[in-house]
Amino acid sequence: MSVLIRRPRADAAIWPRLPTAFVTVIAGLVLVAGLGGYAARSLTAPTERAPEGAATVDLGGVAVSVPSDWSRAAPRKGDPDLGTRSAWFAPVEGLSNRAAIALAPFGDPSLVPAALRPLTAAGGPRPGRVAGLRAWTYPESAMPGGRIAKVTVVPTSSGILAVACIAPRASWGIASACTADISRVAFERARALLPSETLTFRRALEPALERLNARRATLRARLRAATTRRGQVRFATRLGRAHVRAAAALAPQVVTPETRQVVRILRGAEAAYGRLAIAARNGWPVRFRRARAAVQRHDVALRRAVAAVR
Repeated sequence: MSVLIRRPRADAAIWPRLPTAFVTVIAGLVLVAGLGGYAARSLTAPTERAPEGAATVDLGGVAVSVPSDWSRAAPRKGDPDLGTRSAWFAPVEGLSNRAAIALAPFGDPSLVPAALRPLTAAGGPRPGRVAGLRAWTYPESAMPGGRIAKVTVVPTSSGILAVACIAPRASWGIASACTADISRVAFERARALLPSETLTFRRALEPALERLNARRATLRARLRAATTRRGQVRFATRLGRAHVRAAAALAPQVVTPETRQVVRILRGAEAAYGRLAIAARNGWPVRFRRARAAVQRHDVALRRAVAAVR
């Protein structure tokens, strides 16, 4: 006769949950071992004076010093819209050259703000520097109207600091090195990060795991307390969906086999919880135990996959 599956004991061995310290440990991996890009660099304090002969533009927590003879200018027709946290300059009086400086949110593994991505179609990045900070510099790219652009990005804990040098082909030789004229980048309550193809994924990973862990703790407690098959099915199904949502949040930032593995395991957890729900619905104790063991295996695999992301 089909019977209600007994509620599992309220111990961690029966219902594997992320230990209380798991998110803290993962954050440590994110910030130290696995992420490698969170290392703070020694920066000029924002309260110090800018170098003599320089002007400073404050982008909101990030201050950038440029030559004093750079005049503020409006973007030209066809130039990207960089939003309010940006500044445009005319580095050379009398020429239509432009230098754009912006602070934008993380959003893509390329580290390039969305508005500037069309200007990086010529190829992948190479290592660079902006005022001594580690950067990625993208190859020169053609723009409409016979102009050329070059984009350089510096990841920071406040967002992506992007510099774009834009000029007509005839004066490109003068404009191409506009990034080298930036003499200082100062931060307030922020720091520079090391550029990496997995940096955007790793920045998204910590909050995704925090949300998942909180949701798992709530739903697993309710699953343990469920006194009906219907309740067991409901909470097992919701646990599967919580893992799928975490996978969906991370999927756009997948760029390496290691990051892909994290998303794959999160998605696979839905199937494990689905089997748990089926066993509960039908009153199958043996299959229920097997499904519970599969959930445990996914927990272990997730911890290992996250630790492998560099």
